[in-house]
Amino acid sequence: MVCTQSADKPRLSERPAERRAKEKEGTMGKAESSFWNAVIRHRLVIFTVCVTVLSLYARFAFRGFISPDMNIFLIPWYDAIQEMGGLRALSTQVGNYQISYQTLIALMTYLPIHKVYAYKSLSMAFDYALGLAAAATVRRITGSREKAALTYAAVVLLPVTVLNSAAWGQCDSIFTFFLVLAFFLLLRRQHALMMLSFGMALAFKLQAVFFLPFLLFYYVWSKRFPIRLFLLIPVPVLLFSLGGLAQGRGLQDILQIYTEQGGQYQQISLNYPSFWNLLVITLAEKNADHYSELQAYCLAVTVLLSGAIMLCLIRARKLSQQALLMTASLMMYTCVLFLPAMHERYAYPVLIFAVMLSVLCPKALPVALGMLIIDLQTYGFYLMKIKTLPWDFLVLLNIACYGWMAFLTWKTVREQTPDTAPSP
Repeated sequence: MVCTQSADKPRLSERPAERRAKEKEGTMGKAESSFWNAVIRHRLVIFTVCVTVLSLYARFAFRGFISPDMNIFLIPWYDAIQEMGGLRALSTQVGNYQISYQTLIALMTYLPIHKVYAYKSLSMAFDYALGLAAAATVRRITGSREKAALTYAAVVLLPVTVLNSAAWGQCDSIFTFFLVLAFFLLLRRQHALMMLSFGMALAFKLQAVFFLPFLLFYYVWSKRFPIRLFLLIPVPVLLFSLGGLAQGRGLQDILQIYTEQGGQYQQISLNYPSFWNLLVITLAEKNADHYSELQAYCLAVTVLLSGAIMLCLIRARKLSQQALLMTASLMMYTCVLFLPAMHERYAYPVLIFAVMLSVLCPKALPVALGMLIIDLQTYGFYLMKIKTLPWDFLVLLNIACYGWMAFLTWKTVREQTPDTAPSP
């Protein structure tokens, strides 16, 4: 009897390498294999493109959403500037934002685009610039392209960034972009450009000043640049105010905008669960928050806490780039949590810094998640009148997040040694 070999079994004469080659050819063709090899090779670019497209789709869904700020402030400002002749309107103050933002509004009036879309498009453009700046910062610290891509995705898909620009129509991504850029330039030791970038942030939003305590700390601790570089900070403010200055406005007008913003609100907190809500639940008792009695004390506590952080860290011989990021986050968080008259949007840069920190240090993830929960609650309450968590809980959660960030910063600095802590 002649034994025949089954067709589905390999011949004994075939070598193992030949069998593996045939099996591979049987499951995926050469062209198909080349395609997927290219996908794997360019996976980060493809991931970034997909994230960008999906995040744009998410923002596009809010194109018709009109926030209270848009109705009460932004649209009337646009209409007034347009009626006054666009750039000619820079001769007088319209709204309570800096001349730089008023200049951008004036330029938008010349564009063939609806005013609501103009506001939102400007802010959304800076969302992606912010994502790139955050990714570049993480790449600078870690050298990892994967972590940089993850940071970009986290920033542009963060519900707060989407709601702030696409729903609210606000401009917090603009000044936050320049703060992140300033920190990136600090890591590169380009200190003059760092000061100019900080000045750009300050030109768009007074709350950029929360980054100043960290810059003062870094100046004293690092001793890497002279104090005269701080004189560069007002330069961008003046440059972006040239339109108003050319129309006859004076330097006192620029300063007046900042002073009026600082004293505009007379409440301990404005839809933000600050530390002082342990004393006064402003959300429920807006007419009885004792602002005049508590304001000076709040300011004093904030200054003392910022000084205490500096004193604790100033003796460190070396601080890693991650430790510097922690320090910057903690100092900004101190200002937002303990200063009076804080809006929910003033914590925007702190959350972005916390997101970058979470990519570098998973132990910081609870801080970012806690702050995100707080922002979702406060944004939801203002934009959509949705309230699901008790205000007392948000206050305690905010304090817990701050405490955990302070502990992580102290622990990171304490565990560093001169041999293992690379200087920035």
